[in-house]
Amino acid sequence: MQPLTRTVRAASPDLFDDDAFFLSRVNATATADQRDLESLALQLLDHDRIRAAWERAEQMFAILGSKHGANAPAEALEGIDAKMREWTFHYLLLALNYDPNYPKVLGHGYGPPHNWLGMQVPGCRGLGTAENPDNHYSFVPVNVESRLELHGKVQVPRIEDVNFHITSNHSQAHNVCGLNWRQIDVADDGTFVITMDREPANGRANHLQLTPDSKRLFIRDSRKDWNQRPNAYRVLRLEPPTAAPLSVDEQIEMAFRTIIDDVPFNFWFRMMVGFLEPNTVKGPEVTSNFGGMPTQLALRGRVDLDDDEAFVITMGSQSSDYWVFTLYDWWLMSGNYWNHTSSMNNDQAVPNRDGTHTLVISKQDPGVHNWIDTEGLNHTLFLQRWQLLPLGGVDSGRGPTQESQVVKLADLERVLPEETKWVSPAQRRTQLSERLESFNRRHQV
Repeated sequence: MQPLTRTVRAASPDLFDDDAFFLSRVNATATADQRDLESLALQLLDHDRIRAAWERAEQMFAILGSKHGANAPAEALEGIDAKMREWTFHYLLLALNYDPNYPKVLGHGYGPPHNWLGMQVPGCRGLGTAENPDNHYSFVPVNVESRLELHGKVQVPRIEDVNFHITSNHSQAHNVCGLNWRQIDVADDGTFVITMDREPANGRANHLQLTPDSKRLFIRDSRKDWNQRPNAYRVLRLEPPTAAPLSVDEQIEMAFRTIIDDVPFNFWFRMMVGFLEPNTVKGPEVTSNFGGMPTQLALRGRVDLDDDEAFVITMGSQSSDYWVFTLYDWWLMSGNYWNHTSSMNNDQAVPNRDGTHTLVISKQDPGVHNWIDTEGLNHTLFLQRWQLLPLGGVDSGRGPTQESQVVKLADLERVLPEETKWVSPAQRRTQLSERLESFNRRHQV
């Protein structure tokens, strides 16, 4: 008997050889859809109705974080208006790409401010989002009646881990179903097609089944090396629209609701780390237990330090081909990680001889390569994510581990491994310069 062969469907090359859609030969995330969504969102950001939602959501966060709620420190309330501007812009972008009758691929769905395509674009992160600085986030609207194809093309250098999930909420990940990058069949030319409809796969490769609570296709391209390029994406609807496009006024009302309605969930997401006692860690555990990818394990940690202290954490996992440690502010929002080492992954960190990694969290530069910079904060939260774990599960003794302690900076050398890489001020400047240079490629056109 001849073995069965699996036919891998390639995407149409015409979809990716379209200069009117892909606006850059070096950056597949610079698309006409992205430009148009960001341009319209910029025009609407100061609309009276959007500003009213922004102010109401900011008031809700302030109340939840007040001394009668979660007792936010003074540093958490500094600059909250700028954080809420990012929050508002994120939900405005989602509202402009809400209608599954006219779906677009919204890339850079979480991310810092950037300047490209003739626009100065605000950030779109916000309080409680806990985004991974290594990720390129994309969103596509869906519903149970959708029949869609996502056409993708791998870029060079190739990203090792991409996850595709159907979610039942607009922003954070309440997963309905998903596909891991290692489950995706890719054609010889580097293209692939993912189908989405209400029917089960029934032998179809690269298929996601939609349910009545399906709202978004949520894509995470995780770049261990910041020089890696996210995949190129285009979405095709296979049937004619069933309704006229939403008007701008209807999109504004959608944004008004989601800007406000997602505050409780995102504050809860913040509290699933913030509830910890100071300088304690919880996990590792599957992140879908509290919202996230079911294919990863994570640590949650709260770090409260004096100016002369450091939090030293040593982590190990021989089973993970990619991990990332991210420090957040009190609100679980990332900071200026492109100019600071406030996140670090296993491509950026220097390992110990036994394969573990020791990171030093502190407000002052301790002079070690693996410094996690608090960016001047004393009260921070962190998530450590392990991805690309074995699909069949982690073998005993090879899973993620952690050991941590608070020490005085003066005692740091005594507790660190003897092979720790120390850096001079000049070496730190080089490290940060290389970090910024690779980050800037994200918006190069």
